[in-house]
Amino acid sequence: MRYSLYGECEGLLGEGQGPFLVEEDGRIIDVSRTAARAGVRLGMPVREALALIPGCRVESATGESTPWRHLRQVLWSHTPWVETHPDERRFWIELSGPRVPLAELRQMARDIRRGLTEEQRVVLALAKTPWQARMLLAWSRQERVPGALYRKLGAEPLVVAPDLLNREDEAVWMRAPIAASWWIPDDAKAELISLGVFRLKDLVEIPEDMLCARFGEQARIWRMKGTENRGLRPDRPPEAWSASWRGDAEGVLLEQAKMQVRLCLESLCSRLVRLGLAVQTLSIALWTDAREIRWEKRIAKPTPQPDALWAQMAWPEEIHRARRIWGVELCATEVAELRPVQMGLLEQGKALDALEARDSANRLERLNAWDVWMSKWPKLQRGMAADFRERRLALVLAEMAR
Repeated sequence: MRYSLYGECEGLLGEGQGPFLVEEDGRIIDVSRTAARAGVRLGMPVREALALIPGCRVESATGESTPWRHLRQVLWSHTPWVETHPDERRFWIELSGPRVPLAELRQMARDIRRGLTEEQRVVLALAKTPWQARMLLAWSRQERVPGALYRKLGAEPLVVAPDLLNREDEAVWMRAPIAASWWIPDDAKAELISLGVFRLKDLVEIPEDMLCARFGEQARIWRMKGTENRGLRPDRPPEAWSASWRGDAEGVLLEQAKMQVRLCLESLCSRLVRLGLAVQTLSIALWTDAREIRWEKRIAKPTPQPDALWAQMAWPEEIHRARRIWGVELCATEVAELRPVQMGLLEQGKALDALEARDSANRLERLNAWDVWMSKWPKLQRGMAADFRERRLALVLAEMAR
């Protein structure tokens, strides 16, 4: 099952340790937690903000801040499905699993906290879709969501949607307050509330012609937004997920370009292995004398081995008509985590003897075989695991002890 995690960041656009404000064009675009508790709000003029918290340091928004860059790196290390909006201080990611991934979220919050100060934090909400996750967090800021699970992941608060805990609560979203609907203008929300329209279900019950006569044609979109099933629009993968080569002005022949593709593929696999990842979908781009050629290849079984990926490469026919090639770019648009593999070294005596026989001149020791296995299974784990008979005997003994 897929889960959508939505987060709103507080103070991540700044770099300061103490209370600080981040301004752009004379308006506040981000505040630290101390400044927020003092009453500073987004969009407030800098003079009014400094009147509320005198002596507070004011920073200017300049590109991507260090805390926000750290946040993105942590998110990318957990999932490739990441959508971030630094200007709006929010992000979405998608996770998958048979049950609510509380343990993974707790580890993610710990990793995020390592790059933040006490003046910064991230507020999280988990639901089935990106729209529901954002609505859940907006709803929780207005009132307590009935049936939702509230948790503290260290300093980061988390809200889990009611329909993830109880299937009977799937219609809970129509009971969300109008005040939490970010797509309706503030003046229209205030007028709707004054007319007795407090929930989304109340908005749906109003006839469409009456709604448009009062608020104009834009009111037609309000209902559609209330049932929006928006998908995630992932960011471009990080640089570690891509490898490229650029030739000189004359370019190279196709066979030489294929050699460069092979080298880029080996470099890409080595980077992903260090992150515990393998290629799931590979995007290839070649710049030829005629035009740019792009195609994607989805790998049936994700593997960290460049030889296996190279064997599955499918070259388009138009590639063979190109005379010269000026550049190559490979990008892993989708990755998969490497699964741990366990092997008992004491049970592989025959394989080790064969390795020693092949390299008798250097007298390969038993422990050197570990490097050979690591090249094939990068996430290999040392240790011994109980076999089926041992586990069955343990169950029998446990039953006898009762």
